[in-house]
Amino acid sequence: MNDHEMRQIAVPAPGASPTSPSLPNGTAENKVSDETSPDPPLLPVTAVRSVRSKLLMVRKTSISNADPPTISAGTLRVLKGNKLYVLLIFVPFALLAAPLGFTAAAVFVLCCLAILPLAGLLGDATEQVALHTNETLGGLLNATFGNATELIVAIFALQKGLLGVVQVSLLGSILSNTLLVLGCSCIAGGLTAAQVKFNQVAAQANTTLLQIAILGLVVPTMMESVGQLSVHGTVDLLLSRTISCALLVLYLFYVYFQLFTHRAIFEADSKDSEEEEEEAEEVLLTLGASLGWLGGATVLIAFISEFLTGAIDEAAIEFGLSETFVGFVILPIIGNAAEHSTAIVMAAKGKMDLSFGVALGSSTQIALFVIPLLVLLGWAIDQPLDLYFGVYETVIVFLSTLIVSQVVADGETNWLEGIMLIFAYLIICLSFFFYHSAQE
Repeated sequence: MNDHEMRQIAVPAPGASPTSPSLPNGTAENKVSDETSPDPPLLPVTAVRSVRSKLLMVRKTSISNADPPTISAGTLRVLKGNKLYVLLIFVPFALLAAPLGFTAAAVFVLCCLAILPLAGLLGDATEQVALHTNETLGGLLNATFGNATELIVAIFALQKGLLGVVQVSLLGSILSNTLLVLGCSCIAGGLTAAQVKFNQVAAQANTTLLQIAILGLVVPTMMESVGQLSVHGTVDLLLSRTISCALLVLYLFYVYFQLFTHRAIFEADSKDSEEEEEEAEEVLLTLGASLGWLGGATVLIAFISEFLTGAIDEAAIEFGLSETFVGFVILPIIGNAAEHSTAIVMAAKGKMDLSFGVALGSSTQIALFVIPLLVLLGWAIDQPLDLYFGVYETVIVFLSTLIVSQVVADGETNWLEGIMLIFAYLIICLSFFFYHSAQE
């Protein structure tokens, strides 16, 4: 048999049956087929990504829709998933300390220790509820409850008329996220590589929104400084409430931008997606159990926040600290501890997009959503909370946002930038300690 006949046997005509005759052992056939058959056309990159995305979506859906374990087994797995939950033993002590007549300092410490795990439990319960919904509704849930602990504590402080504590605690939350947490994340990521990259577009979007929100604080402050406004006056409150409404509308646009029109910008990069494929979230609780945990954690945080805010004044005196320093440093740390640890752990694993998203996203939500909402809530309960946060405080937070915007401008970072952010936070904390202690 000559070579031409072999080619005729080995290469079937178009539309031929797959059971075409083959040569013994298939050796010649394979060789001839390799030489004569054209290479299959390559799929476009977009098509490959599209197929891969659908596969990931199917896999995640199959995991998310799997039957969860029993309530007791699921609860046990949730509690074992975070070492911070050991501190839940302090919850009953925090609830009983004030009624039993403990000192204000003891009540404050016990409440802080109890809120630490409850804040983490609130976040885990929110994620479990989100797993029973679609991606859009889940994103809205996470956006709504992302800073629920700080909001609850601030509401009780607002109700008691602690306007200064409310303001400095919110500023402290913004700065602890943008300086302390972001700095720790840069160090954790920088220890694994000389230069670590992150999603530059998402980071710059968050920092720009943060700067616009800070502009809402700068305007009333500057107008008061030049004598155009009186603090807590009619015009000051009207301006603050109008700006708050505008910031809330901007926040709605931001959520729509993040969850609908430009979702891909805020998603993790391809490396994170591949790891996420292997570590997809698992449904541990039924929808009813998840809602129960969410409601229970919220109620407990509300009760403990009542005792916590009631003890701030006397506890600050017993500790020898200013009330402002307690609100600026201690309250933000206890409210964000679980979120902070998550961001740092993600950075240590090389997931810088997720880490930066937690830190910057939380700051943006506080500035665009929590602060304006509290101003309007104060209006509803006749508490004159405004956007005049003081010249010193406003300048500090404005300069801090400029520093952060410089760090995220190039889309990569290292451990030295992390150290610089942490030292900036320490300098601000020291200034608050000495400045406000001298004032009080």
